[in-house]
Amino acid sequence: MDKNIILEKFLSTFFIEGEKMKNYFIINNLENFDEVLTEFEDMRKKAFDIIWEKSEHTKLTSKEVENLSEKYLKENYPWINIKGIKAVNNHLIWLSWHEGII
Repeated sequence: MDKNIILEKFLSTFFIEGEKMKNYFIINNLENFDEVLTEFEDMRKKAFDIIWEKSEHTKLTSKEVENLSEKYLKENYPWINIKGIKAVNNHLIWLSWHEGII
C-alpha cells in the first residue's frame, strides 16, 4: 500500500474523506484502515502544532509553512514523498491562512 497515493486521493483542503477512504480500503483489500486514518490525522495535527509554535510572535509566509511541514514530515514519516507532502501542505496552508498565521 502506498500511503502517498491514499493521502493524495483522500486529503482535501478541509478534512480527510474518511468514508471514501474506508471504501477504498475495502475494495482494494487493504488492512489497517483505522491505524492509517489515525496516522494521517496525527500527521496533520502535529505538523500544524509546529507551524503554530513557530508563528507565535510573527507571521509566516506560505513557503515557510511548507518548509516547516516538509521538514517535520520527512523526519517523522520515512515513507512520505512529494505527493504526500503536497497533500498535507494543501490543508496546512489553508489552516494557516484561516488561523491568521500567513
